Amino acid sequence: MAALLLALGLGLLGTAAVAQGTDPYQHPHPQPPLSAAPPPTCNGGVLAITTGTSPFPQSYPFIDPPGTNFLPTVYTDLYDAAGRQIPNTLPSTPTIPYNLLDGEPVVTTINPVSPADDLGAVFDAMLRAPSYSEPADQEAVVRKIQMGIDVLEGNPVPHRAYSGLPVLHYDGPAKVKQVVPVTDARGTVIGGNVDVHQVWYGGRIESDTAMIDLTPLTGLPNAADLTWTITYHVDVLSRGEDDFSPFVMYLDTSSGMGKPWIAMDQAFFPMQDGTRTVFKVKMAPSPNYSLVYTWGWRMHPPRAQVMENAHKQVTAFTNPCDSSTGTTQTTQQWEISVFGPDPRGSEANKLAAIAKIGDLAPEKKMWTALRAARSAAAQRKWLEVRRQGTLGKEAWFDFLDRTKLPGDLKPDPKSDLTLLYVNNTIYGEFTEGTLTRLPDYQTRGFTARITLLNGDNFPHGYQNVDFGGGRGWENQFKSSVKVGGSGCWFTFGRVYFSMLVPNVPLIPPAQGTKPSKQQVAMTFNFDPSRRLRFYQFDPLHHDTAIFSVH
Repeated sequence: MAALLLALGLGLLGTAAVAQGTDPYQHPHPQPPLSAAPPPTCNGGVLAITTGTSPFPQSYPFIDPPGTNFLPTVYTDLYDAAGRQIPNTLPSTPTIPYNLLDGEPVVTTINPVSPADDLGAVFDAMLRAPSYSEPADQEAVVRKIQMGIDVLEGNPVPHRAYSGLPVLHYDGPAKVKQVVPVTDARGTVIGGNVDVHQVWYGGRIESDTAMIDLTPLTGLPNAADLTWTITYHVDVLSRGEDDFSPFVMYLDTSSGMGKPWIAMDQAFFPMQDGTRTVFKVKMAPSPNYSLVYTWGWRMHPPRAQVMENAHKQVTAFTNPCDSSTGTTQTTQQWEISVFGPDPRGSEANKLAAIAKIGDLAPEKKMWTALRAARSAAAQRKWLEVRRQGTLGKEAWFDFLDRTKLPGDLKPDPKSDLTLLYVNNTIYGEFTEGTLTRLPDYQTRGFTARITLLNGDNFPHGYQNVDFGGGRGWENQFKSSVKVGGSGCWFTFGRVYFSMLVPNVPLIPPAQGTKPSKQQVAMTFNFDPSRRLRFYQFDPLHHDTAIFSVH
């Protein structure tokens, strides 16, 4: 309570204090950044990073909530550094709980069967294969095997909402959507829209969109005044029930360069298994767009997926302590450099792209087992089909839980958390056995030790982001009872974010089934936010390569 009163009191100080730079509570104007950080060091395979220091007094937000980094609630759109108010940056108001939804969501019913359901049934059929003597039963097993391959590769699967969305993440270059301009009666562009299809099931969100191309808007003279929308078609399959919660990150472009600015929850709307919900979400002008991070709080991590700005420049370093070793490409170019410009354009393209996925990936293991079983079934070797079914079912169990390292891999005992890059996503496990939390990080000065393992056949990157611990976070509490929410209150947060890894390291490809290794020691010179301690992702191949820590 004392911390909250301090925040409220300081937030009401006059503009003179803000102008002098003495007030760390400047919201809804930009919050001050962290102080300059020392350069990283590289020693003995450990990348050591010390962050800048927070402008807030030290506190313990989890022990004495909410912490000095908690900001007073302000019901206005936000201002950039030039004092310009940016539209569509207020998620909720006392009278309009879903302020950024453009119209009522539309809900219909669908088939809830998920890829995990179908793959499990495929492997069960393979395990029973030797017991079948009737040709019709044997042919049914053959069809099941092909269905499993289709599920993994993203080939058409009849009567399935997820049809066309591959479980193997080899098609990144194809997951770019360009905004479609919206014009008035005279043909003048007044906005734009992007349509996105997502499926939610288990611990996963799969999407047909990993990057958004905004050039039809950003190239216009009045781009800074044009708002736009994203229309989501969200299919919730078995064990996917959650609350729709896109979390957008915006840059402050008032100086001519995009600087880390604000991120916010745009909605919290309950969704049930076996439903399709269509949401239209209002966005700030396109020059401010960095990405949207859609997450499911019921299973987080790992239920998350990102849509990046397709033209964002990302630099990664073979030696993160030597700035001369960097390579810069757009997010789309990083994907193409690995998987080719058209990974689904031909069978040869597809197989070459899938070959980039490491053999440690549960998804790749399932695919390999199914292809071997298809060959065995063609020769009526049903015992071999069963053997491959056993291997596939073991990988299927690993696939179900991304908060555990797959197979025989164990977390590094010298680290708090071990992350494994495989299938162009991230599996992670805490050494202490906690599912999503790092309770030892209570206040500034804590060093998190993270081991990065790359099991894929291409380099991955690592970035760590603070969502409001260092620069401040705001929560707008709203009732969800009227729309059938699972609890009485949801929090529409706005947080001032900071990118914490100055030089993104390139983690080398695996050598066969031996992953490469990079250790990171991250010292936080700010108190954590109660919403999220930190956010980790691969900035080169973002999409589902995410592992957040609460």
